[in-house]
Amino acid sequence: MKYLLCKYIFLFALLFIYSQSFYAQNETNNWYFGEYSGLDFNFAQVNIQYDSSMSTPAGCSSISDRDGNLMFYTNGQTVWNKNHEIMDNGEGLNAEIDNNQSSIIIPDPNNDNIYFILTTKISTSGGGIFFSKVVFSNQNPLGVVTDKNVTITTSSTERITAVYSPETNSVKAVGIGKTNPNNDNYNAFFVITVGAYGAFTDSLAYLSNYIVLDQPFENTLGPIKFSPNGEYIAVGDIRTSTFVKLYSFNMDNDDINQLSSINAGYIFTPVNVEGIEFSADSKILYFSGNFNGNGFLHKYFIDVNQPFNDKVLIEFSNRRSFGNLQLASNSKIYMTNYLADRQPYSLKHLSVINNPEDFDNIEYNPSQIIFEDSRTTQGLPNFVTSYFRNRIIVKNDCFYTTLNFSLDAYATITSATWDFGDGTTGTGLNPSHQYQEAGTYIVKAVITVGSKVIDLYKEVIAYPVINLEDSYSMLQCDNDFDETSIFNLNEVHYGFDIDELNEEITDGYQLNFYTSIQDAENGTNEIENPESFENTTNPQEIFVKITTDRNCENIQSFNIETQFQPLVTISPYIVCEDSDDVTNNNLGYFDFNEKMDEINTLLNVSETDQISFYDSYNNALTNNNPLESEYTSSSGAIWIIVRDENGSCGRIATMDLIVNSSINLDIQDSYLLCYLQDNPILDGNSSNNTWTWSDSSGNILSTQRLFQIQSSGDYNVTVTKTENGLTCSYSKDFTVQEPENVTFKNISIDGTTLYVSVDGNSLYEFSLDDQTYSGQGNNYVFQNVTPGVIDIYVRDINDCERPINTQFSYIFFPKFFTPNNDRINDKWIVYGINDNLYKKVEITIYDRYGKRLYNYSLKTIRHGWDGKYNGTLLPNSDYWYKATLIDKNDQIIEKSGHFTLKR
Repeated sequence: MKYLLCKYIFLFALLFIYSQSFYAQNETNNWYFGEYSGLDFNFAQVNIQYDSSMSTPAGCSSISDRDGNLMFYTNGQTVWNKNHEIMDNGEGLNAEIDNNQSSIIIPDPNNDNIYFILTTKISTSGGGIFFSKVVFSNQNPLGVVTDKNVTITTSSTERITAVYSPETNSVKAVGIGKTNPNNDNYNAFFVITVGAYGAFTDSLAYLSNYIVLDQPFENTLGPIKFSPNGEYIAVGDIRTSTFVKLYSFNMDNDDINQLSSINAGYIFTPVNVEGIEFSADSKILYFSGNFNGNGFLHKYFIDVNQPFNDKVLIEFSNRRSFGNLQLASNSKIYMTNYLADRQPYSLKHLSVINNPEDFDNIEYNPSQIIFEDSRTTQGLPNFVTSYFRNRIIVKNDCFYTTLNFSLDAYATITSATWDFGDGTTGTGLNPSHQYQEAGTYIVKAVITVGSKVIDLYKEVIAYPVINLEDSYSMLQCDNDFDETSIFNLNEVHYGFDIDELNEEITDGYQLNFYTSIQDAENGTNEIENPESFENTTNPQEIFVKITTDRNCENIQSFNIETQFQPLVTISPYIVCEDSDDVTNNNLGYFDFNEKMDEINTLLNVSETDQISFYDSYNNALTNNNPLESEYTSSSGAIWIIVRDENGSCGRIATMDLIVNSSINLDIQDSYLLCYLQDNPILDGNSSNNTWTWSDSSGNILSTQRLFQIQSSGDYNVTVTKTENGLTCSYSKDFTVQEPENVTFKNISIDGTTLYVSVDGNSLYEFSLDDQTYSGQGNNYVFQNVTPGVIDIYVRDINDCERPINTQFSYIFFPKFFTPNNDRINDKWIVYGINDNLYKKVEITIYDRYGKRLYNYSLKTIRHGWDGKYNGTLLPNSDYWYKATLIDKNDQIIEKSGHFTLKR
């Protein structure tokens, strides 16, 4: 009996605890979304979880208990319990998982054992907003789904959001739908209350109000979100132009009124809204969206009294699309990324707005959360936004600064106890605390809201200052005993490696130097040239104010001191002028590693020393612009500093860099031999010391300075010159070519005008008698040419190529002849035919009746016809001829016509 009594007392106590329902913050600490992705936000830390059983393309929701322990999660169709198993009766919920907000989980305000899952279904057949119940009990410790898919409305878009109303101890959920299924547009807000109704003691989910809109929504797409304080509702409106509509919400009467309409896109760029979220203080609105696969993320300051308020672009990406936005219990906003135009469309990272309450410094990181074994899709869990109202408010600051803490909650906070994470505690609603050391601390506040106790957590960063090394002194070389030198004060050494500092603590720092502590504290008389400061005493105390990029200041001092070090001279480093692979630029290539053995010996370099090279004495002392070990330069001097492990100047040296003068060699790339001239003699230049002439096979032809070319071919000459004890060489390839022969291209005659053209690479003169030449080009025109066999001569004006000549036949058939023995035109003679040009010629003369009168051959053509037939004079009349000619190329030429005999 005693055992049973204890058991019943325990169960009664357990039920009593569960009946004390309240809205804390830890209910949002477990997120499950995307392709098996998860995040754990417990104790203000963010840890990636890989235990999810859910893969969903978009909408989802999850819920934890007041202590941050996972209860269950869903994609709107299937419910998984905390063991990542499908819950009893957890299949068959009727949401469409492609919806932006397929579901939202609402705890029963009157019973911690019961949860309502509201789901959205767009389909015109059987669409609407529905609820299903999840009940936990001793019989079902992992939960069971009951009252599945109970209709609340008969129309819906993909939008659903919710906020807690402490005055009525109920949750107000808002969706969008149609008041009449025949409507073309979605013209109403549906306000759904989850809580007690009338005399019912058990909570219900019922439609408590609907508001008909003056400007309805044309599309089912887009998100909706309550602000954490419950005063605003933001809706993504996708139409021809895309907007974010901002409304006010009245908790007392569930009334909704439009405040403003924000264009989500730009001219010709309607950005479809996919994510909406408010900052935790409900003052700044963020919205994400896409156009043609390009992502846009904007912020908008909510100020109804600001007439010209407009969105501000945070991020644009032409490589990925932006999905849902969701506020977390750490007051940061997370955003999914995906690929809209290819598969797989999911990605492996989340973007984070780290400081969303600071409009000017939101600290956006596009890839802050990286998943290895899971992927993100379009959606993030949908929560009752009131959870994010409960929070610790504090601004990260320098560790020596007193931090002021405050609280926010959905209702009045009556008391609070604090654990500041460094072993100290406190009480009160607005405590102050100063950390003794820099670091990251997890602050816990246990607050009381009415009779409810809530645990809140916050990560607080106390930023560090930068310290110098203990007893740090800067030593500098002095090579003239005057106890002064040049110091680069920026080379001070710190007590840790700045580059290894966490980026969340500091990304940089600023140094300001002074010669007195008073000036450092007052910020007066700052040293203006710290990179080249000359000391006035030896040693001299310098004060430095070190300011991090978080404006954390620290003033410390260090000594600068000179010590005599004689200037060591290293033997000159001599190189050839073409050592940089470029000739005649007076620059040389120097590899200082080749001189290291000599430098190490002369300067007694140890393993912990650092050797640096500089192009000037001041740069060497101040460590400005050190040279790379491989250096291209003209002749000059460099300086070498050996610094010890503390950065102090140990030894100093100088070394001359000498670039030998360039090798002069005036050899062309190619030469052309001339048939009518002596072969050229090439000169290897007397300023060089040796000359080696070789053919293409490597055979040495001569080692003399002068070399006469004997024949065409490919050749090489290599010359050397010794200067400053270094022999440098230069090699040149060149080609010798035979001249190309000029050839006749075209010879033609028109009347008495003769046209001659040639193919060749020079300029040419033309002649018909080999005595008088005219022209200067590749063609020439002769006027008034006499019929007959014409000799044509062509020669190169440079007297290099062989001259050419040819004969051209200018055949002329006279139109008449007068055989009267006056020795003028006494015979009919055909001109321009000889046996040099033709192999065979036959010309026959006929009278008008076709009678053959006379016949020419190649041998008799010069004789002509005297106008007789068989010794008898023929009368005045017209006579006909027919000519057949075969030239040396076997081409047949036929010609016929008539002429007149006049006596």
